[in-house]
Parts: sequence; structure tokens; C-alpha cells
Amino acid sequence: MEILYAKELSRYLRINEKKIYQLAKESKIPYIKIGGKIAFTKEIIDRWILENTAREQHIYIAGSDDVLLRRIIDIYNSKNIGTVFYAPVGSINGLKILNSGSAMMSCVHILDIEKKEYNLSYIDRYLNKDDFVVIHLFLREQGIYLPKNNPNGIHLIEDIANKGVTFVNRNQGSGTRLLIDFLLHEKNIDPSAIKGYNIEVESHLQAGLKVLKGEVETAFGIRHIAHLLDLDFIPQYKERFDLVITKEYFHGSQVKTFLTFFEQPALLHYIKDFTGYDTMKIGNIIHP
Repeated sequence: MEILYAKELSRYLRINEKKIYQLAKESKIPYIKIGGKIAFTKEIIDRWILENTAREQHIYIAGSDDVLLRRIIDIYNSKNIGTVFYAPVGSINGLKILNSGSAMMSCVHILDIEKKEYNLSYIDRYLNKDDFVVIHLFLREQGIYLPKNNPNGIHLIEDIANKGVTFVNRNQGSGTRLLIDFLLHEKNIDPSAIKGYNIEVESHLQAGLKVLKGEVETAFGIRHIAHLLDLDFIPQYKERFDLVITKEYFHGSQVKTFLTFFEQPALLHYIKDFTGYDTMKIGNIIHP
């Protein structure tokens, strides 16, 4: 097993020795310590290079749960060599993962309650905006899910509290949860007055299925799920859904191929029947 020290590795990789130490400090390159000095195993470094080369052929997205984005990703993966991996972990968690370097993109729909503005001001709380590009994907309708024919006569969000119906909430850190809290705040509704406010599900589909199965009497989510499950739907807000991309990856060929895919007329054929979405400006750069 061949051992290399930082100076030798810098010659082998043809990068600055200081950069070697920085990569090791940030745990971005595999290393060992021999007598207190940082050292590297050549065989492991070679494997690391191959793994990172393969990784660059794929795209890693973390963030909000969305059925239309999932559909677009599935179509893209069926037609291209590289693969898009999608982790729907919530908007805020997606930004944290993006900031850590474990994802190339994050899909978000975060309403800044104070500024009443979507995404850009909130992104600045977790990221340096100058290091990222923001792409507009679509607008989508959020609202209240109800059983067919609305047996409890729910017409306003305050009816959920006033009529004492059972509710299921979205998970902490999701953009939908932030929107629910904003709407309750706007109407001066105490969350504790809602039966089931602290019960959470992790997706729009799970929320809709809870209502469909009769496990709860109301929930909150996007119109498209209500359409699929044949639930009644009371619209509350039209929100912007964006894609935040690290500038380092934005100019890469794989990401460029993925973004170009949004411009293809054939894509509109696959997504035109998604109720509750406005895709007129899909792919537009809104920052910088």
C-alpha cells in the first residue's frame, strides 16, 4: 500500500498543497494520520477519484415534496444517461443539505412571513445568495382537503378551529407547514384550537389519504392531490416553487442538460394534465 504525504499528493493530483490540507480539514478527501501528520493511501485516493467522477454524471436534489417535479424527474431519467436523485425532505432541510454540499440543487417553496415574499429572502437565511442560481419552476395552488361533498360545511380556514373537526398537519420544516402557520397567524387563530395540529404527515399524498380514508376530517396540501383522490378542495394560496442551484454545478454539462430539458416542447405534453399548476414560466432564471 503506497503512502503519500500532502506535497506528494499535490503533485499527483496537480493541485495546490494548501488545497490538499483544506480538503482534508473539510473531510472532503480520505486521509489517515501517521505520527501526527496527515497522509494519504494512493489506492484509496484513486478510488475516491473514480467515485467522484461517477458522481458528476448524476444530479442530487433535496427539498420539498412535489408530484409534478417527481414526474419531470422520472421522464428525464428515462431518456438520459445520467440519473437525477430526488430526496423530498422539506424545503428548509433541503436548503441545509444544499449548504452542506451533499446536494447540487434544492427545490423550495418557503414563504417569509414577515416580508410576505417567496423563497429569496428566506434562502438568504441559510445560504449566501451570491453562490446560488434560482430557477422558477411553477406556481401551484395550496388549500384545504375535505371529504367529497364537504359534510362538515367547511368554507374558511377558521372553520377548522371553530367547528372542531379533526386535522392532520404537515411536518416541521416543510414549506406547507410554514404556509399553514402563516395563514393561521393572519386569521389570529391559535394553533392549539385545531384538533390534530401536532399530528404530522410527510407528504401531500399522505395528507390527502388521511382524509380519503376518514382518519381525519380535513388536511392541507396542493390541489393536484385533491384532484387525484376526488376530494373537495378550498384554495387558500398560490405559491411559487423554485429550484436553487449551486453556481459551481450550474455551469456543469449535466446540470445544463437537465435544465434544457425544461425547455423542450415535448415535456409540456407530459405535464399539461397536472391540475393546480401554472407552468407558463418554467425554467426562468429569477436570481441573479
